[in-house]
Amino acid sequence: MDQKRIILYVIVAIGLIFIGYQLFFNKTSAPVNVPDGALHWHPQLKIIIKGEEQPIPTGIGVSLGNVIDTNLGMDFGMSPTHTHDDTGTIHLENKNPKAKPETLTLGYFFKVWGKTFSQNCIFEFCNGPDGNVSMTVNGKDNTDFGNYFMKDNDKIVIKYE
Repeated sequence: MDQKRIILYVIVAIGLIFIGYQLFFNKTSAPVNVPDGALHWHPQLKIIIKGEEQPIPTGIGVSLGNVIDTNLGMDFGMSPTHTHDDTGTIHLENKNPKAKPETLTLGYFFKVWGKTFSQNCIFEFCNGPDGNVSMTVNGKDNTDFGNYFMKDNDKIVIKYE
């Protein structure tokens, strides 16, 4: 085989490796349903521990917890995920959700709040002999937990029992 042909095969092989990498490993983690423009959604969150509903405080992401990513929020100085009252309404007010899709996840809300939430724990209550964490969204079991991408008017219930 002459040297030109070997170089051509090497270039083709490198090109195929690059294309394969782009197709299989360089995918965005953003779900298909992340809007292109600004959004203002209101999912509802209820947390019940051992039969007792837990309060969702006023001002999470505004004056309580971690006020982060304020450049994405609709109002100056607020996280794009926050609360205005203690009703359990989460405000997703985001100028550009595609810039940081994780701001739409339930896990991000708990990060802003500064509280623990995963498939194993809610606050200081973790799976074990005293109970287990479960979650429903709109009345259906959901195992996405912190990775769940919230939507407008979702009814999210997290239980530890």
